[in-house]
Amino acid sequence: MEMQMKWQALIISLRELNIAKDEDEERFVMEDGLTELLDGLYRYGVQIINLDMFGADSGEKLLAVLELHNLAPGCCLLLAATDRVLTIIEGMGMAVCGYLNPRIPGQKLSAAKVVVESFEEVDFHFLERVYQREHGLPWTVMETRRCFLREITLADLDDLYEMYRGKSITQYMEGLYEDRAKEEEYTRAYIENMYHFYGYGMWLAVDKHTGKLIGRAGLNCLELHGEPALEMGYVIGEEFQNQGYATELCQGIVRFAQNETEFKNLHCLIHKDNRISIHLAENLGFSWQEELNVQGKMLQRYTKLLK
Repeated sequence: MEMQMKWQALIISLRELNIAKDEDEERFVMEDGLTELLDGLYRYGVQIINLDMFGADSGEKLLAVLELHNLAPGCCLLLAATDRVLTIIEGMGMAVCGYLNPRIPGQKLSAAKVVVESFEEVDFHFLERVYQREHGLPWTVMETRRCFLREITLADLDDLYEMYRGKSITQYMEGLYEDRAKEEEYTRAYIENMYHFYGYGMWLAVDKHTGKLIGRAGLNCLELHGEPALEMGYVIGEEFQNQGYATELCQGIVRFAQNETEFKNLHCLIHKDNRISIHLAENLGFSWQEELNVQGKMLQRYTKLLK
């Protein structure tokens, strides 16, 4: 049910987004980035509801406004610059993005999990991700020619168990827990701790046209010689192997690591007998560095310079 939720409206108080100073000739001024954001939202069908226009200074009044617009609180996102406005939506289950308006100091905005200082890099997609995080919806991280990579959900476990039945899947990597309850517990913790904290992890590769699960691919944090490091990994379902999917997905992941992380190097840890993965890493520009003992397994470390 949650997977079908959609962000439909942005709730704002234009009055509290005003950055005009006392000495400014204009009484109302918005950041250029905010003006562009509000203009751009219409292209995505997002309604903008100004609390000031309706005098919605309480939860009861806001609910009446939403009912007038045929909206549920769970389909809205509040952009708030004051603690007062945040109290209006208490208990509604509404997503929130806070804004540190320099004209309104002293605001805690503790109810907002995401707080921005300006709107230079805030767009529809940024706010959509804030909304998705609030409601436990998976982020679509990137698209390739044939696939898109998105975060895993508990609803994906049936397809994953089916994929991992392939004999070649666990030849060089660990499988899923035989105990389904343990795998669900692990997946919940992974979503909360990896995706939410780092913003990346191992994602699911899904065919754009059929919606079929192709495999898993993404990034993992590890420690190399006492220093934090970034590792790339992938697994492709047996029926999709030898069709170029691994190369396609890993090329996209390398670009993501270059553009979206601060790491200078990207690593692959590969079993010495896994000639296919070694060949792929070399084709992607990775070079052999050393042999490592990782949890009792001797793995080859290949590294690519990102920055």
